[in-house]
Amino acid sequence: MAKLHGRVHGLPHRALRPVAAALFALSLTATAHAQPQPARAAVPTVPAVPTAPRDESVGRSERELDGMLAGLADGTPESRRRAADALIASMDPDDIPAVQTRLLAPLRGIALDQLRIKMVRAVTTATANRPNADYDLLTLLVNLPRAHDTDVAIERIALARGIGRLPDARAGRALLAFSASFSGAFRQEVGRIIRGQLKDYVLPAIIEARGLSEMQRIFVRQLRESLHRVTPGETVQQRDNALLAEILRAYGSTRQGDAMKVVVSFVNSDRAQVRDAARWAIAQYGRDTIHALRDAYEMYEGRDPDLSWNWERLARELYQANDRRRDAEVSQRLDQGITAGRAHDVDAMLGHFRFVLARHPTFERRREMVPLLIENAQRLESSDAAKADRLWRLALWVDPTGPSSRQIRAEVLFLEAERAMQRGVADPELYRAVLRVDPSHERAIEQLERVEQSGVLAARRRIRLAGAAGLLALAGATLFLLVRTVAKRPKVRKKGKKKRAKGATASTLPATAQGATVTAQGATVTAQGATATVKPSGTATVKPSATDTATDSAASPTDGSASLHG
Repeated sequence: MAKLHGRVHGLPHRALRPVAAALFALSLTATAHAQPQPARAAVPTVPAVPTAPRDESVGRSERELDGMLAGLADGTPESRRRAADALIASMDPDDIPAVQTRLLAPLRGIALDQLRIKMVRAVTTATANRPNADYDLLTLLVNLPRAHDTDVAIERIALARGIGRLPDARAGRALLAFSASFSGAFRQEVGRIIRGQLKDYVLPAIIEARGLSEMQRIFVRQLRESLHRVTPGETVQQRDNALLAEILRAYGSTRQGDAMKVVVSFVNSDRAQVRDAARWAIAQYGRDTIHALRDAYEMYEGRDPDLSWNWERLARELYQANDRRRDAEVSQRLDQGITAGRAHDVDAMLGHFRFVLARHPTFERRREMVPLLIENAQRLESSDAAKADRLWRLALWVDPTGPSSRQIRAEVLFLEAERAMQRGVADPELYRAVLRVDPSHERAIEQLERVEQSGVLAARRRIRLAGAAGLLALAGATLFLLVRTVAKRPKVRKKGKKKRAKGATASTLPATAQGATVTAQGATVTAQGATATVKPSGTATVKPSATDTATDSAASPTDGSASLHG
């Protein structure tokens, strides 16, 4: 026995050594998994709410968002503030998913305590520590000295304000999650955005939020009080059907007990979107709703429901009772609309049909409207094309895939082409679009021939006008060149002007006539009343004036004439 214990302890056999190594590795793995993991910070979780699928491919991508944020990091404080305003104004509901991802991205290399101190100091300096003083945190951060942490804070605040102006429950979910992140560094700014812009669109996120910290619960309670939406009865006081549907779905997803009766009151709502959301929420509550459903059935039908019905049967009977009553009312209005349409009372017909479609958009008998809409639209096309267009479009909305859908689409396109023709736009492509939908459309064929013929004539007229314009331009250019050539031609000198004889020199020739000097042949010089003429041979003759003859009679003959030799 001792030998056996020794073998087991030392494992001297070589065949057992790999087995021992494997067992040792497994024990280490099990020990590592058994070690207690460090506790993580509580993060508010929002349960998934089934909503209609959205096409988020049209929103901005991460690269496009980076390009828009680049303007916040460069330039003067004024240019950066303008870039932030442009970013805020350009936000679209399709950008919310990308913005939410950026808002909740980790802040690497940033000390949150120092950033919080910077923001508090900026606000305190701007408000002089006055309570409830107005300030703009984004402007204050832009005017601070440049730093990495303030640049990141400017980016996050600008993005938060951008989605805060969008009336969308998804924006509320993104902002509430942002307020709970980063140790609440941006919580106060998010509160200002919600109270000032987003308002009730944050309510679905508040209803869905779970696992909040103490500070976050205080923040949420303050938001509810400022919005006057504390109780479920106050919360559902909404005019936006989409927002009310989101609130009812939020109550159903969280199965909030004090909101159950409020949700039940909407299961027979006239608004289809709200009614469907309430019925979905009732399905989430399940069997807990049986007493509220019994009370609702008794109030609606005026009698007690069968005690053997479970909550599912009770809900189904309540829904069917409402649907039957609604169908009866809708059927009555539909019959009245059909009667008015046969009597060619278009306004009354439209009133009844629109009531039917508003109360019961998926009513089974709604296709009975289409023949009367087509008949009255054809009758009104010549007298009231605008009203006829409304009838055609309503018929297409009622039955977009029915047997008359091609005819209706062609008529809508034809009326658009006719409106363009009335504005003076004769576009044959508009009529070709009609024929692509309905090749047998006779009026479109006739109008297309007229437009094409008028287009040929107009093209010929344009060619003639272009030729005439070209000839006029050529004539104008020729006239311009002629005038310019005449203007540049050198002027012809008149007779009697000074001319330089061929072969003459520029030497100064002395004259004996009272100190006169002649510098060129053929020139006439007047000196002290005497005139000297230089001849081509180089001889200058000086003639005294009539007034000087008497005084110069005693002078020497050489005083009246002089011989100049070149």
